[in-house]
Amino acid sequence: MNSERCRWLTLACLMLSTAHAGDLDKHSAALSVQGDSNDNRQWLGKVALPLGESAWAQASFGKFQFGADGMHDSSIVGGALGADTNSFSTAIEFVQRKGDARFEQQSWAATVDWHGTRGSLGADVSRRSADGTSTTTQSSGGVFGSPVTTTVRESVDGTGFGVHGDFALTSRIIVFAGAMRYRYDFDVASTTSANNSPLSSLLGIETATPGAWRDQAFIDRTYRIGGTYLLNGAALNAQYFRDQVANTDETFSTVQLQAELPLAERWIVNPTFGRSVGSSAGDVTYGGINLRFVW
Repeated sequence: MNSERCRWLTLACLMLSTAHAGDLDKHSAALSVQGDSNDNRQWLGKVALPLGESAWAQASFGKFQFGADGMHDSSIVGGALGADTNSFSTAIEFVQRKGDARFEQQSWAATVDWHGTRGSLGADVSRRSADGTSTTTQSSGGVFGSPVTTTVRESVDGTGFGVHGDFALTSRIIVFAGAMRYRYDFDVASTTSANNSPLSSLLGIETATPGAWRDQAFIDRTYRIGGTYLLNGAALNAQYFRDQVANTDETFSTVQLQAELPLAERWIVNPTFGRSVGSSAGDVTYGGINLRFVW
């Protein structure tokens, strides 16, 4: 069994999007595009480089387009650091998503893993916060009334803890599972019942489903299980997620398929396809592709 590939596939299933453990001694650059059937789109680039013999650093940048109207577009910048030994690996990542002056989200994620002969066991910590502001203008007192502007300010802070692990059933088949639980503090300040800030939209359940965008979704709890089949120079991955959206009773079931396929000596492509079904919000299909160059 390729232990370095096994470690990377384990990390790839986490919320933390880190560099590949098998590329610690190499430089790499990647570009990914992802979209769903609700017209949400994301473009993301990543550049990673080694730091000595057992550590690496990564920078990320991109753009997220929320829906077809583009009203809540946001830029993405982030960085990550990690280290790997024969028995342990660890990584920490920071990502900031920022639109105009009305919305900003910051996410921290960290993971630590112990690696055994046929599997690994690890723990995850996540910290996520966001602030959103919106304004609405209405006329009061009939046609000749003066306009009234209402400002709505929202914020949320959350912390999550989880565990994960994988086990090699054979030299080619790996099974894995994990779970995380989150706690959130929500705050809304408004003089009216209006509640349409970018934060409310991103917390909504009809357009930004956790299955497609769990790297920015506010999830109360999540469970996952899946498996990986290793081929000569390639890998196939299937997993199932069960997510409950924070501050709502909405739950989503997601099935996601991924693959790692070599295109040439230094080029690797990773296609992704998934489908999320909500308990009351309907279903959303999504897909994407990641192209990576290693030198």
